[in-house]
Amino acid sequence: MSKNEMMNVLVLGASGAGKSTLIKAISGAEVMTGVGEGNTQKIDVYESETWSIRCIDTKGFEYNIFEQWKTIHQVKKYTKTQLGTIEENKNNEIGIDAVWYCIEGTARRTFTHNITLMNKAIKGWKNIPVFAVITKSYSEKDIPENIDAVQQAFAKLGGVNLKKIIPVVAEEYEINDEVKVAPMGIDELCLNTLDCIDEAKNINKENRDRMVLEQKRFTANATTIGATATAFTIGAIPLNFADSQMLVPIEVGLTTVIFKIYGVKISNEIVKAIIGSSAITLAAKQVVTFAKSLPIAGDIVNGTVAGAFVLALGEGVIAVSEGIYTGKIDPKQTDKIAEVIGENIKDNPVIKATMEYFEKNSDKISGKTSKEIFNEIKKSVNKKKK
Repeated sequence: MSKNEMMNVLVLGASGAGKSTLIKAISGAEVMTGVGEGNTQKIDVYESETWSIRCIDTKGFEYNIFEQWKTIHQVKKYTKTQLGTIEENKNNEIGIDAVWYCIEGTARRTFTHNITLMNKAIKGWKNIPVFAVITKSYSEKDIPENIDAVQQAFAKLGGVNLKKIIPVVAEEYEINDEVKVAPMGIDELCLNTLDCIDEAKNINKENRDRMVLEQKRFTANATTIGATATAFTIGAIPLNFADSQMLVPIEVGLTTVIFKIYGVKISNEIVKAIIGSSAITLAAKQVVTFAKSLPIAGDIVNGTVAGAFVLALGEGVIAVSEGIYTGKIDPKQTDKIAEVIGENIKDNPVIKATMEYFEKNSDKISGKTSKEIFNEIKKSVNKKKK
């Protein structure tokens, strides 16, 4: 098996559970091990010369809640560095293909607690193959009960792609001068892990693609919120701003930045299809006509409505960008792009909520700024979504 076919295995476990000893037995590397407090304080990667496995060693979970959070955060932070694509990394030395949950066989009472913590750490890697490794399985008579206890703990969690529970003794263990426990389970663990390489690599890619898209969406949403703040300052827009060009620079700038976030090439035709969408003008005219009938200062209405439209447009541009990025929308089909924008503008919950807010609270907004009103509206929309 070549290097680009190696499996990237994340090794998790409580401090002292035997993670480092297990990795040492598989990779042959000099991993720091010891008794008591865990020795691994940062994430290290070890490649095995015997098996096509790359072990990703993590800081062990401590009893202290703050330290537990630090470990979970460390793993999540590491996974964010693994969100490249196959095109960006030809050797596929990225992502996580499988997880080994190291559960200390001599500490059965902590099984459920430790498995729950480990599951939180890999929450973002959906459907990833998981192997429960019962380390320090020195007592043969305890193995069946330990396996049953681990099965019950995972059953309570649900949603985990548990492949197998494997008792392991990573290195020879001396009980007394006459009795020694020989290493066991290493071959079974590695073989079973490698057996699911095709499934694991596919899931790895799906997870990376999904998380990359989520990160792009998060950044694009933050950019859109920033643009709405700029729109609030256009308080001096006349009430017929729907027919003016005052929001166009903001809209064009927002569209350009969002397309750049998604790495999508933008053309003048695409910009025209988005900014020139008839749905935007029609919806804006409807809101303005409604607003004229209310006894509210024009600048308050204008600033709030401008923010609502920029937000709605941003959400539409994100939908278009994601469609092009994922191959669901052909960038040459400008009619389709205009249609997607129109669908996002028409019956947009924020625009509808803006109209409802002014209708119900026209006598209660004295002294409030456009930004304060808009934030109230956005909060109510988010609450309804939940």
